[in-house]
Amino acid sequence: MAKESVLHKILKHFESNPRKSDKEYFIPSLWTLNDGPSKAVRVNANSYYRDIINDIILKKEVGKNYSESISKSQGLQHGNGGDWTYNARIYNVFPRLTTAYDHDQDGHVGSQTDDITMSKNGFRETGTLLKTIALLPYIKALGTNVVYFLPITSIGKDGNRGDLGSPYAIKNPYKLDGNLADPMLPFSVEEQFEAFIEAAHIMGMRVVMEFVLRTSSLDGDWIKDHPEWFYWIEKKYVNSYTSPYFPEYELNEIKKIPDNGGFHFAPNNEYRNYFKRPPQPSEVKVVDGKFVAYTEEGELVIPGAFADWPPDDIQPAWSDVTYFRMYNYDYDNNSNDYNYIAYNTIRYYDPELSHRHNVNRPLWDKLAGVIPHYQKFGIDGVMMDMGHAVPKPLMSEIISTARQYDNDFAFMEENFEVEWPSRDAGYNGTLGFEWRVSARAGGIKDVIEKASEKLPFPFFGTAETHNTPRAMQRGGEMHSKQMWVISSFLPNCMPFIHSGFEILEDYPINTGLNFTEEETAFFSNQSLPLFFKNAYNWNRHNNLIGFIKHVNYLRDRYENIIATGNELSMKVHYPESNNKAVAAFERFDPWQHWNSILVVCNTNYNDYETFYLKIDGTHSKKYHDHLSGKEVSFIDHWMSYELGPGECMLIELDKYFG
Repeated sequence: MAKESVLHKILKHFESNPRKSDKEYFIPSLWTLNDGPSKAVRVNANSYYRDIINDIILKKEVGKNYSESISKSQGLQHGNGGDWTYNARIYNVFPRLTTAYDHDQDGHVGSQTDDITMSKNGFRETGTLLKTIALLPYIKALGTNVVYFLPITSIGKDGNRGDLGSPYAIKNPYKLDGNLADPMLPFSVEEQFEAFIEAAHIMGMRVVMEFVLRTSSLDGDWIKDHPEWFYWIEKKYVNSYTSPYFPEYELNEIKKIPDNGGFHFAPNNEYRNYFKRPPQPSEVKVVDGKFVAYTEEGELVIPGAFADWPPDDIQPAWSDVTYFRMYNYDYDNNSNDYNYIAYNTIRYYDPELSHRHNVNRPLWDKLAGVIPHYQKFGIDGVMMDMGHAVPKPLMSEIISTARQYDNDFAFMEENFEVEWPSRDAGYNGTLGFEWRVSARAGGIKDVIEKASEKLPFPFFGTAETHNTPRAMQRGGEMHSKQMWVISSFLPNCMPFIHSGFEILEDYPINTGLNFTEEETAFFSNQSLPLFFKNAYNWNRHNNLIGFIKHVNYLRDRYENIIATGNELSMKVHYPESNNKAVAAFERFDPWQHWNSILVVCNTNYNDYETFYLKIDGTHSKKYHDHLSGKEVSFIDHWMSYELGPGECMLIELDKYFG
C-alpha cells in the first residue's frame, strides 16, 4: 500500500480541524488570483488552505511520483543533464519575506512577544512553507515554471544582524529553518517542505534551492564535534582582526592570479600569528552563546569571514559567518602553515596548500552530502552561492554525486559573466550578468548583443536580485517593463521574477551589489529584509502582474518562433535615431526565417524617440504591435515610428523574399 503523502495529511488536517476558523485572518486579494488593485480580504483560514490544497491534489495524475524531481520521475534528460534550464521561467522566493503578511490587520507583521513572528491571535505572520504552497497557483499564473528558494536552512544566532538573522548564516545545512514551519500544522518543517515539493511538482513546477557550502554561522552545529573544520584566533585579537594587509607590489602580483599569472603571497607574520591550531573537541565550550576554546595556546574563538576578493577589500569582518577550513597543512612545516584566512586559503587556493593529501576529507564528505540530502525530498536543481570559490575538486565531486542520483539535475552559479569554463565544470545557467550589465549606461544594448553570441548556457533574465537595487529604484516602472519584455524574448535567457518585482517593490532586500556609497550609507541604518522581520506591500494599487502575464502569453503564442535558443535564431538591429537610444532585435526559427518576432525598445526613460528601421522582406505592409495595440506600417521595407519614454513594441513579421 502506497504511503500517504504529507500533502494529503495536511488536507485531512484542515478538513478535520476548524478550530482557527473563528479568528481574524486576512490575505492580500492578489493571492486569490485577483489581478486588480490589491487589498486585504478576510478568509476562513481553514477553508482557504483546504480548498487550495484540494485543488492542487485534484491535478495529480495516476502513477506519477511527485516526491521525486520532475526529470527523475519522468525519465528525462536534457542535453548532458540539467539543461531544462533553457525552458525555465523562474520565480525567486525568500519564503519568510515573500509570504509575510499582517494577517490580523493590526498594523504590523508579528508581535513583540517571545516569538516575534506570531500575531496576537496565534498565526505566524512571517512567511511559511504552508503559505508558499498556497501561493503556488499565483506563481504559476504569472507564467513561471520554476520556484527558486533563497537559502531556507537553519540560521545561527551568534553575531546575527537583525531580529531574524541572515539566511546565509547557516547553522546546519542539513536542517531547515524552523520558523518556516506554519504552527497551524502539526507537522515538522521538513514535512512541510516535503509537502511543498509535492505540490509544486503537481503544478508542473520545478524547485531549485540555493546553497552556501563555503561558510558556516559562528555558532554552527559542527563546531563542537569538529573544531578542526574551522579557523581559530586568540580572543584578545578579536577587536583588531580584519582582512590582511598586502603591500602594493604583492597586490599587483596577487591580482594576476585569476588570469593564471602572478604569484601567491602569504599575509605578514603579525596577522598570521593571530591564528592558532584548532583545539580539541574537549577544549571547546559555549559561553554566552559563543564557542570558546581553552587551550595551552590561550583562549581561542572563531573569527568572522570577510570579503575575500579583491584582497584589498576594505569591508570589515562579517559578524555572523566564518569560512570552513577546506585544507589541512602540516603544522611542523615552518615555510608557511596556511592556518589563516586570506585569499590564498579560501578562494585562490595556493598550490602548496591545495594538494590532495591536504584535503580536509571528513569536511568535504559532509559538504558533498548536503545536496543529495535534499534530492531525497525531490528538488530539481540548485543555485550555488559562490560556487566558483569552492575548491574545484570538491565542486566537481558535488556535481557528479548529484548527477549520479539524478542525471538531469541542474546546477546554476553566480557569475558576472557567461563563461565556457563554467559549462565545462557542469553548470547549466548563471545569475549575475543581465542585472549588472543592464544597470549601466547603454547596458541594455550590451545585453542584447551578448545574447546574440554563441553562449555556453542560459543566463537569468532579470533587472534585480536580492543583493541589488530594485528595478524600481533604477528606472521605475518603465525600466521594469522594458527588462521583462527583453528578457522574455532573448535567446539563452531565463526570465526571472525576483519576488516583489511584479508588485513594483522599491525597497531592497540587501545592499550587497551595485549600490552607490550614499545608498549603502542610507540603507545600512534600515531594517533590511535579509536580516529583519519584514513584509512586501502586497496591497499596492498598481502592479505589473497583468503586463507580465500578457508578455508570457505572447511568448507562449510564438514559442515555435523563439524556441530555438541560440545565436542563429536572432538578429540585432541598429535603428537610426537621434540619440542612439533605440534598441531592436529580431527572433526567428533559422529554418523558417521569414516568420519572426521584432522587439524594439526606447531605452531613454525621459524623452520620446523617433527612429527609422529597415527590415528586408516587409515591403509595404501593416503590422500589429501586441503591446500598445497600435498599427505599424512599413513602406519599402522601412518603418518610421515614435516610441514614448521606456516604451517597447513587439510585432510578428511575415516577410516575403521574392
